[in-house]
Amino acid sequence: MINIVTTRSHAYTVRHLVHQLGNARRWSYERLFRQKELRSGTWIFTDHERLSNFEIALAAKLANKLEQGGAQVLNHPARVHSRYELLTALHKAGINSFSAWRCESLPLPNSFPVFIRNEFDHLSGDLELIPDQEALDATLNRMKQNGIPLTGKLVIEYAGQEVSPGVWQRFATYRVGYRVIAHHNVVDFSWVAKDVQDEQRLLAHPMFDTFVENERRFVADNLYEDVLRQAFDLAGIDYGRADFSLVDGRPQIFEINTNPYHASHRTLYRDTYPARIETQRLSEDRLYGALRAMNTPSHERIVLDDPALQRQQMFKRLFTGLKRA
Repeated sequence: MINIVTTRSHAYTVRHLVHQLGNARRWSYERLFRQKELRSGTWIFTDHERLSNFEIALAAKLANKLEQGGAQVLNHPARVHSRYELLTALHKAGINSFSAWRCESLPLPNSFPVFIRNEFDHLSGDLELIPDQEALDATLNRMKQNGIPLTGKLVIEYAGQEVSPGVWQRFATYRVGYRVIAHHNVVDFSWVAKDVQDEQRLLAHPMFDTFVENERRFVADNLYEDVLRQAFDLAGIDYGRADFSLVDGRPQIFEINTNPYHASHRTLYRDTYPARIETQRLSEDRLYGALRAMNTPSHERIVLDDPALQRQQMFKRLFTGLKRA
């Protein structure tokens, strides 16, 4: 049995994944913390950046009990890096040319432009590039004057490169246990490259066939596997999706999402371009095959007798499943 643990408000991201795997189950942390015992099997912890420090500590205690009881645990909460820790580690290891600073540390970035984003979510639609130190200082001061806390926000150096004038791309690679799987890339007319905003413009682009072929080679040849594996190892992440760009042919990894959204095959193939369907089918088949290979029996009962967990069982109303971004 594969058990996937998410925050309650973000369980929708794995709904199709659980259905597709068959022998899988969704759990919320809020529900999990109230259990007196669990079964072994495979347990995948996600959404670490959406948990408080208190919840991370509880989740780590629970993961310890699962491992001690013979369960297979992916993304142990005590071992997964935060976004800030990961970005600084990737820069120190020489993988990323850019780095990050916490906003409250009065950052002095090495290069500009930079942008500001939250450490606790994956929102990126309204990111603004800040051109220099004077503008950054003014932005941070304005945030404080407007009552916006600096805690939990990062200043990150921009690292992107156009693949064609006014066109950027973002790659996505999964890790499932030991396997690293190139999955897809997004081509867009914004440096954020979150989702394609103008499909007709993209389809009419003179390099469209080249973009499609680049994605096919990326997936078929599992490009950049070695450097992505190193990044996942540094992050302490056994399951998740790394999002990255290429600068001078080198991956620049800006986040690893432990709870990426999985669309249904019907939606995936309906909403994509016909030229991409075979590539997407290949990457999806590899992903689900890797997940099924992680399935382990769930016969053993594991008693959650840690005092901290027992206290949560007594106060079931403590976790109310507040909506998280």
